[in-house]
Amino acid sequence: MCLAATLSACAAPNGTLQQARVAYEQTRQDPKVVNMAPVELQKASETIVRAEQAGNRKETAHLAGIAQRQLEIARVEAQRKEAEAALEQLIKERDQILLEARTNEARALANELAELKAEQTERGYVMTLGDVLFEYNRATLKRGAQMNLSRLVSFLQSHPEQNILIEGHTDNTGSESYNQRLSEQRAQSVQNFLISNGVNPQRITAQGFGESYPVASNRNEAGRQQNRRVEIIFPKAEQAGATGR
Repeated sequence: MCLAATLSACAAPNGTLQQARVAYEQTRQDPKVVNMAPVELQKASETIVRAEQAGNRKETAHLAGIAQRQLEIARVEAQRKEAEAALEQLIKERDQILLEARTNEARALANELAELKAEQTERGYVMTLGDVLFEYNRATLKRGAQMNLSRLVSFLQSHPEQNILIEGHTDNTGSESYNQRLSEQRAQSVQNFLISNGVNPQRITAQGFGESYPVASNRNEAGRQQNRRVEIIFPKAEQAGATGR
């Protein structure tokens, strides 16, 4: 083909054809076009060859004009793909920054919850408050309990997006109905303390489960003491608002 042979003139001299040859050579030197628009560049090459082999000057000029337009399309296509690649890289960098930020936030949150002595479970982080918050068989908070709960208030104020569940539990001493009512009252006492210290009540769900979910044996005092508790659950994001166990 004439183009492959250094694009020497195979037909009668034609200014439009010569311009197309020059434009092709210039475009072919651009690695972006070669790499990102090879199909369009090849089409222009083939059109120039057809122009060189055309039977008359009019057809030669027509095909040479088409080739120049194809070269312009190749340059535009290369620019478009370059812009797309740059945008894709920016999106990847943004996503990486967001991921790192979320990871750092999660670590900071985990550290703060650890300071509250909350343990990670399948339900989220759980902070267990023993029955030392209350007098025996009472639902009124002791004064000393307010120190522990004040730390919880500070945490919730620092994380306004965090909802919590408050669950009251008892041992099996007494009737089931009495224990159910006591567990509800204790959970409500903790909720009232948080609300009175500025925590939005819509962020809190309080429930009592009575003696239904022991964590130790009720056959001895040590086990019963563990079962008399209030749990503060910090649900995982997908569990926020859930109240069931």
